[in-house]
Formats: sequence, C-alpha cells, structure tokens
Amino acid sequence: MLSLHLDQETPLASRPVEDIDRIVRALDGKLGLNGKRICDLGCGPGLYSTRFAAAGADVLGIDLSPGSVDFARAQLASEQSGQRYRVADYMRDPLGGDYDVVTLIYFDFCALSPDNRASLLRKILKALRNGGCLVLDVVSEASFSVVEETLEIEQNLMDGFWSPGQYVGIHRRWIYPEETVCVDHYGIFEQEQSFEIFNWMQYFSPERLREELEDAGFSNIQLFGSLNLEPISDTSCEIGAIAYSA
Repeated sequence: MLSLHLDQETPLASRPVEDIDRIVRALDGKLGLNGKRICDLGCGPGLYSTRFAAAGADVLGIDLSPGSVDFARAQLASEQSGQRYRVADYMRDPLGGDYDVVTLIYFDFCALSPDNRASLLRKILKALRNGGCLVLDVVSEASFSVVEETLEIEQNLMDGFWSPGQYVGIHRRWIYPEETVCVDHYGIFEQEQSFEIFNWMQYFSPERLREELEDAGFSNIQLFGSLNLEPISDTSCEIGAIAYSA
C-alpha cells in the first residue's frame, strides 16, 4: 500500500502530487492554515500532512499502517517541522482534541458503514474546538452512474498487489442502485492459503452528505465540486465538504 501511495502512475491509493498541491493551496486560501492545529486522519505517508505543515500548520497525522507512518516520520527534517505521526485506528482510538481542522481525505468516508460514519462524525465533532471544521471528500452519485458490475479472474490480479508470491485473483463487483453502493469482492488463492477482501463504497448526493453532517451536529456546511473548492454541479464526480462545529 505504501508503494501505491507514492506511485505517481496510479490513483489507487493517493492522488498525483500536483493534485494534492492544488488541494492544499485551495484549503490554505479558504481556511488560512498558518498557525492552525490539524488532525489528518488516514494520513498515509504524510502527503497532505507535510504540505499542511509547510503552510505553517501544526499537524498530527493518524494512520493504521505502521509502514506508512514510519515513512512519514523518516521524511521529517527536524523536530521543529510542525508534524507528528501516530499509528492508530481512528475509529477506535482517541484522536486528541482542540483541533482547528480535522481532515479525512481521498474518500475514506465512503468505505465506512452508515453506523460507523455517524460514529466517526460525532467523534470528530468532539475533537474540534468551537468554530473548528471538518474537511472531507466523497465520491458522488454522478460517479456511481458509470460504475458497472464486473467479474475478473487473473493470475497475480492487479499486478501482484495482493501477495509477493504467485496467486490467482478473482474480483467480483456488485452494484446496489437503491442504496448507491457497490462492493468489490476479492478472492486471493495462493498455493498454501487463500483469503478474501470486501471493499464497500458509498456514493453520495449532496443532500445525503449534508444530512449526515447535520445529523452529527455540524453546521455551516459548505459543499464543493471537489477539494479544489470549485462550485458543485450535477456532473461533479466528487464532493468536497467543509463543515463547522458550533
């Protein structure tokens, strides 16, 4: 996964760095990141955290992957870099608090169940100081309209992503139109073992995203066509959101 985060040829785990740069510039222009306390959830190898810190923010990055966090820490130039990293599960572990901004970027929110989304939003709200904000992005229903059910059976599916050894991979995608949800099921078969992975993806309308944020207690919810903060439209494939605590 770390190699996919850093790979500029594929968007499987992270955006290209020029897109990340544009997003951070847009957020800096909107929020004024200098001096802000930021918690970057699902920070990976620090691609956003590093740029938030360069804009003058004090950043805590939280990620489940020790490899990604170790990489992020190794990039720190000094203890005065404005960045700290912690290996943790943001669904289960404490987040700390008194943040000006909490970020959840690159569609992490879409992979959670409705109950987990609601629980996480309430947890984030408690971690924000009054007037602080959550920044997140989701995939939109416009994107869902082009998703198709698929079946693939392939030697070393996804170019060996699932195992360093030889394996056969089966990928099956199911679509649930009424819920605007799809699930990708991967079955991986090695010589000595096999395992399966289910990846769920919720697609959002602006109304649904706004409703979930309001139900959790957020206010002054601003929706955009992406985290570049361009105006949202019916054809926007992403939705960027900035939602404030009371």
